[in-house]
Amino acid sequence: MTEFSRIFNISTLILLALFCFQMGIFLCSGHKLKQNGRRTLIFIEFFTGLLLLFDTLAYFFRGNTSSTGWFMVRASNFIVFLCNFLIPFFFCFYVCEFIKQSRLSFTLLLKPGNSIKKGMPVQIFIVLAFCLLGVLLTIISQFTDLFYYIDEKNLYHRNELYPLSVALGAIPGLITFTMLLQNKKKVAGNVFLSLFVYFLFPVIGVILVLFVYGFSWINIALGLGALHLFFSSIKLMELEFYSGKQKSSAILTPTYKTEDTVEESKKRIVRNHFWQTFSVSLAGVILILVIVSITGIALPERTLTIRNPYTENDPSKSVCITFSQNAEKHWVDEADPDRTGAQYDGVIYNNMSSTIITDWKFSINVPEGCSVDPGPWNGTFTFSNGKLNVNKPHAGDKENIHGEDFYTVTPLKTLGFGCIMYTPHGYQPLSEKIVFTYSSILKPLSNILFDIFLAGLFILFIISTTVTLFEGKLIRVEEENKKLELTVKERTKELEAEKNRSESLLLNILPKEIADELTAHPNRTLAKQYPNVTVLFTDIVGFTKISGEMSAEEVVTMLNKMFSMFDERAQREGIEKIKTIGDAYMAAAGLTQDKDNNGARKIINFAKGLLDDVHSFNETSPIKLQIRLGINSGPLVAGVIGKTKFIYDIWGDTVNMASRMESTGIPMKVHVSDATKIQTDSLFRYSETIEIDVKGKGMMKTYYL
Repeated sequence: MTEFSRIFNISTLILLALFCFQMGIFLCSGHKLKQNGRRTLIFIEFFTGLLLLFDTLAYFFRGNTSSTGWFMVRASNFIVFLCNFLIPFFFCFYVCEFIKQSRLSFTLLLKPGNSIKKGMPVQIFIVLAFCLLGVLLTIISQFTDLFYYIDEKNLYHRNELYPLSVALGAIPGLITFTMLLQNKKKVAGNVFLSLFVYFLFPVIGVILVLFVYGFSWINIALGLGALHLFFSSIKLMELEFYSGKQKSSAILTPTYKTEDTVEESKKRIVRNHFWQTFSVSLAGVILILVIVSITGIALPERTLTIRNPYTENDPSKSVCITFSQNAEKHWVDEADPDRTGAQYDGVIYNNMSSTIITDWKFSINVPEGCSVDPGPWNGTFTFSNGKLNVNKPHAGDKENIHGEDFYTVTPLKTLGFGCIMYTPHGYQPLSEKIVFTYSSILKPLSNILFDIFLAGLFILFIISTTVTLFEGKLIRVEEENKKLELTVKERTKELEAEKNRSESLLLNILPKEIADELTAHPNRTLAKQYPNVTVLFTDIVGFTKISGEMSAEEVVTMLNKMFSMFDERAQREGIEKIKTIGDAYMAAAGLTQDKDNNGARKIINFAKGLLDDVHSFNETSPIKLQIRLGINSGPLVAGVIGKTKFIYDIWGDTVNMASRMESTGIPMKVHVSDATKIQTDSLFRYSETIEIDVKGKGMMKTYYL
């Protein structure tokens, strides 16, 4: 890590930390934590602030070998890793609150089964499990250097399993992202966009951290994401305020979008969401591992100090170095008898199964007066400060004969280097301190266990994806079936409504009994004999003269108004309207096979009501009308005439006699026949007997009500 990257990290992280703490305090202000609708966001802001603060302290104290520095580096890195697992959990919980459209209690997590039955997304419990696993492994890493280690200079270094911590930190985010997509319809568009953008920050951070070492990309990305969530939350509160949808001044909650959903098979939906989440998580892990496998992970430079040089390889060491004088190739320097010439051979043993040593430097203490013959092999040899320095040949070096890749040390391989060197008599390299510094790249694919693990993950991914697609297909089929059922119900309801309208229209033309029979037998001739029906005729006095002084529209309007009043009364009192002919109105009652019916009484009451309707009409009409009414009772025939534009009508002497009663009556008087009077004599008061000459009948007794 360069001084520039250290200063950049410290200044950027502390600035973001201060912003996060300030935003958390702002969200807390004026509201108790339990009542605050942004409670989960407050946790995100504070834990992000802690993450950035302790990451700053870790960078500040790195390289400080004092007891304070030793403690702060270890404690800070531990808290940083913990926060990296806690923040994704709180963000997932934050998303759940938008999906459930309410402020949730953390106690829901204590009863997973019951919470899932009540509609809590299953993903929150999967995220919680991964986060707890990450916390556990972080604690273990403090004692085993699982994810990282601190060297003797109190410098932080990634370990070979560092990508596992990246994956464990990324999986909860991927699960939450899947959950958000699955419930997209349940959140407002601006909320979905805000939460979606938050995911982009850590994704970019993960990509950068795998390729560019020395910068705290993930933590900087989380800090920027926390800033984004805060300002988005402020915007939501602003929209809520101006929309007038605030429910209480004490509880700040965003305005959620509600949606009417079709009842679904909850178990299948939950199961499908689980497999979708599992598939996406596996895809994320596999993608990270494939990227790591292709590009490798640039591990930090390491320095080995060997005070007791090895004479042969020690397989228990990751890297082993030997450097010794060739026992068979040594001689006395002819030009300087005080020096011995010899061939010195060095070997670099790479005992790591997945790591390539890409660059290396070797140095060993030598006495004054040493020199090296031209033509050393596999290294660039120089002297400085009483040391022999051997560097890996690079591009442009004359020693780079085979190309730079030739001088890298692949896993479980060796690389030899050497030279002809003249030293004072008695020099033994096995008694001198060796310092070996190397840079390396982790290549997991070269490890058979990693290959098996990756293949297993890929198989699980295929299985989970297949199950997800299959379950999704079944859910879509069920949804289509439900939509089809709803459509059928709607169409059935529409047909029922249309049928009711048709029946209502038919009942406006025919009595219910006749309408039912006509519907059941449309081709049958409908005619019935009724033993005792009371018929009423009424018409407007002087209608011909009145209509001659009015326009056609005025005549129709007048008749419609009056006859509508008659129709409403007939419907209220159970009278069967037969028809209207011009200004004449014909109605009947007692259309039943029961001879002792109360049709006569109903018609008399109806006739009295018609007189009241005429009086009411005259109160608001400039034209004052009068009507004549005639009533008769007796047997008749009723039926339907015609196939198209049919009409229900009645025939017989009873009908003719009722018409004569009307035509011979007095305006605004109810004129009844003797047959009707006999049936209602005990119910109504009648005038003295009036005899009239009825055409075809002779003299008949009639009465006025």
